[in-house]
Amino acid sequence: MDNAVKLPRALFKSYARLKQKKYRRLDRMFIVEGERSVLEALRSDWEIEALLFTERIRYSLNYSGFKHVAAYRISEQELSAISDTVSSQGVVAVVKEKQFPVENVWNNLAPHSILVGLDDVSDPGNVGTIIRTCDWFGAGAVLLGSSTVELYNQKVVRSTMGSLFHLPVIADVDMPSILKEARSRNFSVIVAVVEDGTPLSEFSPPRRSLLVFGNEAHGVSPPVKNLADFRVTIPKYGNAESLNVGVAVGIIMHHFCMSRE
Repeated sequence: MDNAVKLPRALFKSYARLKQKKYRRLDRMFIVEGERSVLEALRSDWEIEALLFTERIRYSLNYSGFKHVAAYRISEQELSAISDTVSSQGVVAVVKEKQFPVENVWNNLAPHSILVGLDDVSDPGNVGTIIRTCDWFGAGAVLLGSSTVELYNQKVVRSTMGSLFHLPVIADVDMPSILKEARSRNFSVIVAVVEDGTPLSEFSPPRRSLLVFGNEAHGVSPPVKNLADFRVTIPKYGNAESLNVGVAVGIIMHHFCMSRE
């Protein structure tokens, strides 16, 4: 990255303020941290505003194929002001938000598709992990309800480990409305519940499925639950009161994928 120049003070201030949600929304940009996630962003079709790195990582970066991206050297102190982690890897990217029109997502889905909807999931780490899990299992898209944590929260982005750039994630959706739209397109709405649902091992996934997972403490909201075609439960064999929502997504997605092989 010998073509990099020192980050101008005005740009530093502009990028540092992206740690705050209101400025992310205003500027339509967000921060991506860590070498792996930054590389995934660079390899994607998302628009990269800038690449920022410290001297300690400068000569270990292998970004020769991305010389079209504006690159800046920054100090460790500047990186700390921009990064959300205690021990940064020495590189961040400033990325422009990308919009996925819902109509385009519907039109590009395969005949046999699984979508995942998150209804009021509040923990950023859970949301990021779920996006990563959905990427692993080949979900067609992830739909974030309007009460779910913000997609571009730095912990969400970091927890996706680059999967954010692999599949459509649509934020701020009205979940009841999107479920009705899905049903009109021959999707079955399946809600994950802690108890009183069909045991997962006994459930045969429909050809087109929209799986909905709810809040960590309260589950899926009543308006969303009332729109379900089916309710499924992961059987419990021990004494835990509940299952982490990210783990639940992985278990149910695995069952759905195995059933269609």
